[in-house]
Amino acid sequence: MVNPFLTAIHHTSPLSAAAQEALLLNIQYKQFPKNHELLRIGQVSHYLYFIHTGLARIYYYFNELDVTTYFAMDNQFLGGIESLFTQQPSEKGIQLLEDSDVYFISYAAFEQLCLQHHVIERAGRKMAIYAFLIGQKRIESLRFHDARQRYEALEKQYPGISNRAPLKYIASYLGITQVSLSRIRAAY
Repeated sequence: MVNPFLTAIHHTSPLSAAAQEALLLNIQYKQFPKNHELLRIGQVSHYLYFIHTGLARIYYYFNELDVTTYFAMDNQFLGGIESLFTQQPSEKGIQLLEDSDVYFISYAAFEQLCLQHHVIERAGRKMAIYAFLIGQKRIESLRFHDARQRYEALEKQYPGISNRAPLKYIASYLGITQVSLSRIRAAY
């Protein structure tokens, strides 16, 4: 079987055979149960994750409210990026919302591979740019779109998420109450 983490990186930017082999030696795989914390708030992040199958969220607490900032499901990357870069304790956590098949690589190993293989470095740069663009779209969505438009965009970006994630996390991600989310969903 082809490694889906490697396939996703190769799709972002083609990799040489040597780079693929080097990556394969460093990519790990594990099945994790629902509610497992890939990163706990207060821990330093050391890994970049790829959710092959399953669903995860990035969250934090603000005034005792649980706030979801990002979802990753079925062939998407995620990580505690700020903590990865700064090596400071993370203010955010990563929780699996389903039993999940997860591939991951240590950030230290990825950085070393980037030094050895410029095609991996190029792929990492493209992935970082893509993550930046997603973040920018999210900010614009929260500023310029109403709740219904944000919900429609969520369903487009994460098809079927309403049937997989608890509605409280979806409402939090959208910046609305569960009651408002229920009204929007009832209109469909």
